[in-house]
Amino acid sequence: MSRETENAVLLLIGVSIALITVTGTYTRYVKPSLLPWLVASAALLIVLALISIVRDVRSRQADDEHDHGHTHRPGIVWLLVVPIALLGIVIPPAISPQAAAPSVTEVSTEVLRRPFPPLPDERAPVLSLPEVLVRVAQDSANTLDGRLLTVSGFTLKVDGRTDLARVVIFCCAADARLAQIRLSGPAAQQIAAYPEDTWLRVEGRIPPGQSDSSRRSIPTMEVLSQARIDPPANPYAY
Repeated sequence: MSRETENAVLLLIGVSIALITVTGTYTRYVKPSLLPWLVASAALLIVLALISIVRDVRSRQADDEHDHGHTHRPGIVWLLVVPIALLGIVIPPAISPQAAAPSVTEVSTEVLRRPFPPLPDERAPVLSLPEVLVRVAQDSANTLDGRLLTVSGFTLKVDGRTDLARVVIFCCAADARLAQIRLSGPAAQQIAAYPEDTWLRVEGRIPPGQSDSSRRSIPTMEVLSQARIDPPANPYAY
């Protein structure tokens, strides 16, 4: 690989990282908390590429003073601009539930059980679906017992039933997991009538006694009311 190609690749990688950072599409690849690292990486790569390009241009000019001949640089380098341009225009789709690995695991979390802080003193505090699952599995204080909760997610058809689900990203899209909760109660039949991948906000309670340190079972939520909502701009949970 020629020096010109190396510099072009370095610059284009930096520009591509900057593009997905500025447009916000980086959340389709990594969690939002990694934004500072992406900004730093893009800036470093672009600066290094420009320094290298300037240095090579000066070196080439010095060589030209002693050699009046000329050579043709490979135009194939400019083809690298095509994927970078597409990256700025084409937004990749969100990870599908089928592509995310199930969150059920055979590893016991008994050693992680601890008392969680109490929920906010509200009628139906908003909790993310992953937080509900973590509290069910690890909360020794049973802070969900008897509490009305508000949870959002999309409908997922599984074995003839309809679950509420979210795709969870721990670090990047490669480690995406599917978090889901079964639905029962007065509004469950209404929810079952919705097509798959319908976004809902539901209010309900988690029946006590569902703690499972092995996390091999899927908890159930008794839904009292539901409302259809627009898909969020960022469909992932973290």
